[in-house]
Amino acid sequence: MTIRKYSGAALFWSFTMGVVTALILAAAVFIFISNAPIPFVNKIQQVSTSVDEKLLDGKTIDPNKKLYASGQGSEQTESQVASVTAGNTDAAEVVATDRYWVNAGTFSELPDAEKVRGQIAFTGNDAQIEYRREAGKRVYRVRLGPFDNETAAEEIRQTLADNGIQGTVMHQPN
Repeated sequence: MTIRKYSGAALFWSFTMGVVTALILAAAVFIFISNAPIPFVNKIQQVSTSVDEKLLDGKTIDPNKKLYASGQGSEQTESQVASVTAGNTDAAEVVATDRYWVNAGTFSELPDAEKVRGQIAFTGNDAQIEYRREAGKRVYRVRLGPFDNETAAEEIRQTLADNGIQGTVMHQPN
């Protein structure tokens, strides 16, 4: 196998011809693209209608005129407010019910709490994120509830546990 040596002039002319060929191709592509029609422009047909000025007599056309013509539609009725009297209830008669919550986690960062809330949403339950300050720091609690009895709260806690989310039943007396 023999290796040919090219002279400097041959290399110069081959390089020059390559550059000229590339410029001619680039110019041809530019001309083709610039003369091509622009898509999605002027696709809507313009409707040109003339309005006879004699018909208008300086009035404007109202397409909704029939909608608010007199004698049309339903009559307005007067609302009557029922009067309500306060019953005699003693404070002792009000039954205080205890509340139960399921705490699914307490986090120092909101994105962590949102992540657990999203996991709970996949179980079909709706959780709230509660913001608090404890010991001067922000804390975000992910909670479900309130529930009227401990059994309902325990069922939700068990559902969370079945889905890999640790929860704790919290009691809030009234």
